[in-house]
Amino acid sequence: MKKLLFLLSACLIGFSVYAEGDKPIVIIHKTNGGYWAWLNLYNDILYTPSLDENTPATLDCSGAGWSACRVPRQNTYTMNCIGQVPSSIAPLISDAINEMLAKSEERSSRGSFRGSATKTIATRGNSNNGYDTYMVQGEWKYNAYGEGTMMIYLTRSDLLQYRR
Repeated sequence: MKKLLFLLSACLIGFSVYAEGDKPIVIIHKTNGGYWAWLNLYNDILYTPSLDENTPATLDCSGAGWSACRVPRQNTYTMNCIGQVPSSIAPLISDAINEMLAKSEERSSRGSFRGSATKTIATRGNSNNGYDTYMVQGEWKYNAYGEGTMMIYLTRSDLLQYRR
């Protein structure tokens, strides 16, 4: 019954995000971690990449185990309005997502079970006109055992678009 309720609530969270218009690129679910959930160690870690712009990638971590819940480094990401993200920046996005996961786990271990974090990534653009800038934002909502959902959003920014 608890699993059904959790699945239903995760679906409702997903639908509410789509209703707002801002769609996540990755949805992370942490469930059934048992006693080791407070250490954020899981047995089954399943990453499902996104196949198109309308479907976010998912990372499902469940079961008590010895592995950290993290996104694989080599990935392709799609943005809701732009489409495919350049492959040169995809490992940086993966690192930013994993950094936010670690930050959320640290904050939840100190008693802050709900929060958000943002990281800016900049890389030289295709031309010499400036830099491509991306904002990676994570929003999480965990219970006292460290289980819950984290949404990752990616937006492109013109923060560093300047000419030399």
